[in-house]
Amino acid sequence: MKGILKIGMLMLSLVFLSTTEGLAQKFGHLNSGLLLSMMPESKAAESELQAYRQQQEKMLQDRVTAFQAKIADLQKRFPTLAPAVAKAEQEKLAAEEQELYAARAKGEEDVVKKREALLKPIYEKADVAVQAVGKENGFTMIFDSGAFNVVLFAEDATDILPLVKAKMGL
Repeated sequence: MKGILKIGMLMLSLVFLSTTEGLAQKFGHLNSGLLLSMMPESKAAESELQAYRQQQEKMLQDRVTAFQAKIADLQKRFPTLAPAVAKAEQEKLAAEEQELYAARAKGEEDVVKKREALLKPIYEKADVAVQAVGKENGFTMIFDSGAFNVVLFAEDATDILPLVKAKMGL
């Protein structure tokens, strides 16, 4: 009877130990902003975005310059114009001014869309590497310790940036 009790206690102890081992969690963290800045694709995307932004600004500036020339021309001709013609010209310029405001807003939207399109594959590449490192190294959770996702204390957490960099060949 004592033998059965000892075997039962031994089995219960083994079950208890195996469940507490299963509860052990492994945490990691990395600064995603730092990781992204190390990727050559980010530098290329930033250069392409900057060129696109300058192109958008130049197109808008050309339209503004042409608009300003139209205003100057109207101001010169204004004293000689009939009131109905002057009013029609002013309304036409007011409509063009609204178009310029809309074009500026659309240009800003286009830059944001271009940025998202350029960065999406870069984010996906980094995410694939982080997921792979997490699975390969048995991490339960990986936190972003970048500027907006601050990890203030991480006693049992591992900085996985070196592992992800190695995975990506950086």
